[in-house]
Amino acid sequence: MQGTREFWSALTTALLSIVLTLGSLSISLVGFEPEENFEPTNTAAFVPPPVTATHTLPPTFTPLVAIDTPTATATHTLIPMICQAPSGWISVIVQSGDTLDGLASRYQTSKELLRTGNCLLGNENLIVGKGIFVPQVVNTSTPFVCTPGKAGWIKGHTVVKGDTFYNIGARYGYSATEIKVVNCRTSDLIYVGEVLYVPNVPTRTPTNTPLPGVTFTAAPSLTQPFTQTPPPFTLTPVATKTSVTQTPSPVPSATAVPTQTASPTQQPVSTNTP
Repeated sequence: MQGTREFWSALTTALLSIVLTLGSLSISLVGFEPEENFEPTNTAAFVPPPVTATHTLPPTFTPLVAIDTPTATATHTLIPMICQAPSGWISVIVQSGDTLDGLASRYQTSKELLRTGNCLLGNENLIVGKGIFVPQVVNTSTPFVCTPGKAGWIKGHTVVKGDTFYNIGARYGYSATEIKVVNCRTSDLIYVGEVLYVPNVPTRTPTNTPLPGVTFTAAPSLTQPFTQTPPPFTLTPVATKTSVTQTPSPVPSATAVPTQTASPTQQPVSTNTP
């Protein structure tokens, strides 16, 4: 029995060896490929282009700065090419101090018509030196032309220093207003040496006319006799100078009120001899 087991064990080992050997041969036959003979060919070699060194500037950093750009404020500008002038209107230059109300009053129109005729919107200010359309005002009034002189008047009074229309009129019996009207004057200014128109009548001499309702009472006269006591010595009269007060001539511009001044009467002094 033991010999049989050894026989079968040796046979199994031999079969396994044969199988392994056949397997190895089959694997070697499958992986074997005959080497091909290749003919050498001329292959162009790749030559890289020459590299030239260049200086490359590093990128610069530009900071972004926010700039406030002023925004233009819309203004209403008169543009003649766009806004056509109404019929019968003319263009005038705006002066300093002009307003729509003032122009409307000057050219006999309204503020709204001026705004509409000039294509204005809102309450914008007028621009000095720019043009603005306004209605053409037709002056229908006849200008007053003053001609010096009047019937019965002559150009015969030469102005002297101190003359005024008032005192000139008083000399001829007319008011200052009448003298100014005939001479085409609107002010009280006159010049020395100029000749004015005056009435062809004799001049009047101003007189002192008492004011109505005023009664003048004469001052008592100093002519009453006085009792004199003779001095114990002799009096010799001494001559004295008496100043005479000159009464100025009345000025026509003011009516003088006459006053009466009592002058004392000197009595002769008797010489008593003791």
